[in-house]
Amino acid sequence: MARTAGIRWTAWIAGLLVLGLLAAWIWWRESDTAGRWRFEKAMGTFCGGVLAHEKSPLFEGLWPGLELSNDRALGPDAYACFLGDHRREVTVALLRADAHGGQDMEELLPPLTGRRLPVPLAGDWRGAADGDSVRVLVGCQGGDDFVSVTVDSYISTSPSETEEARQEQESGWLDGDVYWARFATATAVKAADRWGCEAEEGKPLRTLPPVTGEEQTTGADGTCAGLPFSRDPRLDVVEEATAGGTGLYEICKVGAPHYFDARYVFSARFGPYALRARDGDSGRGSSERAGTEDGAMWASARCPGDSERALFAGYVPPEAATVWLPGDKGKETFGLPAFREFVERSAARHGCTDLRMPTP
Repeated sequence: MARTAGIRWTAWIAGLLVLGLLAAWIWWRESDTAGRWRFEKAMGTFCGGVLAHEKSPLFEGLWPGLELSNDRALGPDAYACFLGDHRREVTVALLRADAHGGQDMEELLPPLTGRRLPVPLAGDWRGAADGDSVRVLVGCQGGDDFVSVTVDSYISTSPSETEEARQEQESGWLDGDVYWARFATATAVKAADRWGCEAEEGKPLRTLPPVTGEEQTTGADGTCAGLPFSRDPRLDVVEEATAGGTGLYEICKVGAPHYFDARYVFSARFGPYALRARDGDSGRGSSERAGTEDGAMWASARCPGDSERALFAGYVPPEAATVWLPGDKGKETFGLPAFREFVERSAARHGCTDLRMPTP
């Protein structure tokens, strides 16, 4: 009888243990607190453990339920990974001035992917945003190293739907655009601290600069401001962005849509982004500091805090020299003067000196 009671007691205890373990397992799988614990533990090593998932003055923090995937190392102090169902690809890297030649700059600094022209970040941050991409670059005080953070969005909605939603906002940006820009700035600071880089930190981002977009040449007041449009009466539209001295890219496009479809394009790239552009070039602009060739133009300048010379590039559409109204004829007169003006204004905004320009 005692033995039977002992067996029943043992079975009862075992049942309680099973129920307790089951309850603990359910709590671990379903409770918000356990979810946060699992997320915190995962973020300790995910993407090198340098992503700013915590709440801070710069960023409100990542959602604990965010999907984490495709974690990979790109080299020493360089990582890439995906966040969320909408697949935000994040790349974080320490760009050492003495190791640029051995780093894959195309992989560490992927190109902007958005349909908008890039705008500079506010708050004294050195960076750019174009809606679907964010770039942040922080310098290490007392040296030429940089910490780079890039965030690219592969969203499920179509680009046209996303752009329509942005245009409905008074600021021209969605809350998510600013959210990921803040994430990028906070991650840059965290990664810099992890890698022993005393970062040149900016202020918390509250918004992004307004989007200028396409307008008449008479209204150009951003990256296309001040160009000599009067040299060619065919030119009547520009596509430009807000200009600022902290941007990593600056782009201006000028067109004459009543005459030809292609557009003049003037661009500026700074610091490691200038190096990346030169690395990806077939040779034009890499060995020479200034020049022209087959409708292409390039110039360079020395800018504060950068070991790499800034790279300025221009493109003249071939149709600009051949397509005129019936009975009219002329020659292309806008390209080189406009490019030189673009370079001088961009270099001045960024405090650059030692300009090397193509000559007429």
